[in-house]
Amino acid sequence: MSIDRSNPTSLLDFLHNQRLLFDGAMGTTINEYPDRDWEAPEEVTLRYPNRMADIYRAYVEAGAHVLTTNTFGGNLIRLNRAGLTDQVGEINRGAAEQARAAAGDRAWVAGDMGQSGDFLEPLGDISRSTMLDAFRVQAEYLAEGGADLLLCETFSDLSEIQIAIEAAQSTGLPVFATMTYDINLHTMMGVAPIDGMRACEEAGADVVGCNCGNGPEEMTKVLEQMIAAGPEKPLMAQSNAGVPELVDGEVCYLYPPEKMVTFARNWIDRGVSVIGSCCGSTANTTRLLRQMIDNLPESTSS
Repeated sequence: MSIDRSNPTSLLDFLHNQRLLFDGAMGTTINEYPDRDWEAPEEVTLRYPNRMADIYRAYVEAGAHVLTTNTFGGNLIRLNRAGLTDQVGEINRGAAEQARAAAGDRAWVAGDMGQSGDFLEPLGDISRSTMLDAFRVQAEYLAEGGADLLLCETFSDLSEIQIAIEAAQSTGLPVFATMTYDINLHTMMGVAPIDGMRACEEAGADVVGCNCGNGPEEMTKVLEQMIAAGPEKPLMAQSNAGVPELVDGEVCYLYPPEKMVTFARNWIDRGVSVIGSCCGSTANTTRLLRQMIDNLPESTSS
């Protein structure tokens, strides 16, 4: 498949007729390397560009429509804690350039924007303007590097994700926004799925949904609530490969790709437009998801 990058709406036009497939895990894939000598995964972009190229290429070869940059913690607030503030441009622009080079005309690139890891005032010390600036700087560098869209993912606070969406919109690129409902079908900050979906829609996100969490069973329950409420924007779902377990001292995700595909097919049948996978997944998960999408009946895939 050759994609059209001629204008930002081509990606959203694709969604009108097709199911869109994102890639899989980035952090857990990076951490499989034995010499984990970095403070933050984002450092790998600068220190081991060949490794990053291999990861991006593997997802392209697996059939992902969208590659996600290694910039989940690339905002100024999180990079400051890792002592990397002065490298915010190199990290975000560089990651987008690396993904763009691997994608060619075979995939779009999503500039990844994760939560800040701090709380807004008055619960925390971060002002709204500081947080908006942190996300806006990241979004601008990702756009400069060649991102086709911006993905605000794994958020738990309504105000924070709305600020991130606002920052992402300043680039003029499409914005996808997902929250993580991992505490009794709520986010860590107590946000219910319907409230999260509506807040993202009202903030102007082009695609809304959920990611990460406690495995596909719980994500199915989250999606059921969203679908019953009637989403106004296309829905997106990216689940972890089950709930992490400790095996021989290592954190492992034990759901095989085939099981992830079964859940994803169920979500598509219920109307989810964008799928992918999260922690613990691999390029093989993406490969099997793409095979499933390609074999959908025409009435389901369009």
